[in-house]
Amino acid sequence: MSLPAGPDHLVWYEVSPEPPGGTTVAFASGVPRPTLLWTTSALVMLAACGFDPGDNSPMSPPAVYRAWWARTEACSGLSGDFDRVQWSVVPGDGFKCSSGTCAGHWEPDHHIYLSQDWTTNEMVVRHEMLHDLLGRPGHPDPPFGDPCPLTWATWQGDRSPQLEPRTRDLPDF
Repeated sequence: MSLPAGPDHLVWYEVSPEPPGGTTVAFASGVPRPTLLWTTSALVMLAACGFDPGDNSPMSPPAVYRAWWARTEACSGLSGDFDRVQWSVVPGDGFKCSSGTCAGHWEPDHHIYLSQDWTTNEMVVRHEMLHDLLGRPGHPDPPFGDPCPLTWATWQGDRSPQLEPRTRDLPDF
């Protein structure tokens, strides 16, 4: 029997306890739509929380980062506290993130993760700094692109990791 949907009625969905094949992934008994929607929303939110790039270590920002921060403040017209940022370095030339493989990643708790090979690339570092100044993900234009050319499409400077991190541990010849 079906009841009309409305504010006074919950719509129940029945799921067969014996699927035609495969694994049962749905509830075997009826689940009210609000409960199903709430559960799904909660699971999505939990999956979105807790960014973890894997093996990372705290990093003390080099002095040049303060100059880059000042330039990023100047181009964006925003200001923020450089010292509130927590820096972490992740080994290698990239790490897994929600958009695939990243050279850098910003988190709302003022935590910036940088791939080791990109820690001296001005565009990558300033890009993440701009996220912190904005206090949000995404790439609104402005300020990304214009007046701050801090995307791959707009950056006119060096597009590769600097050699310093790759060569500092090599023996002298």
